[in-house]
Amino acid sequence: MSENIKEPLFNLLHSIKRSLRQAIDSNDLQLTPLHMRVLKMISFNNNHVTANDIVQKTLIDKAQLARLIKELIGLGYVTKLDNPTDKRSYYLGISSEGIDVVKQLSVAEQRVNEIMKSGLTEQDIADFTRLAKHMAQNLNQQND
Repeated sequence: MSENIKEPLFNLLHSIKRSLRQAIDSNDLQLTPLHMRVLKMISFNNNHVTANDIVQKTLIDKAQLARLIKELIGLGYVTKLDNPTDKRSYYLGISSEGIDVVKQLSVAEQRVNEIMKSGLTEQDIADFTRLAKHMAQNLNQQND
């Protein structure tokens, strides 16, 4: 039996995005899940990450990332810092407001994660994680 696994995955991704959006909206942060992902990456690599680094790690389109960064700067969550080794690029830093937002986002993300894992065993979670990584590798190898 060959089941189409694409549909359940799309449904899962949509449900995750919707749940994260609801958790974010409840804090009036004006952010999308993609904003959240980029903001967290900047936070974890404070003062040592470039837009190009983020593009390479996330496969987000450069133009889309540029817009996201501009929005995060406009919201006062992210700052641009000079890159002393390359005058053509800049490092991204996080402001104190951005740190507060990342803390709120982490709480919301943890809540969604716990809801998602509800009723699953540790083995279920380990199997899902292993399979999802394998599927991603398959797709990434296809694109190389």
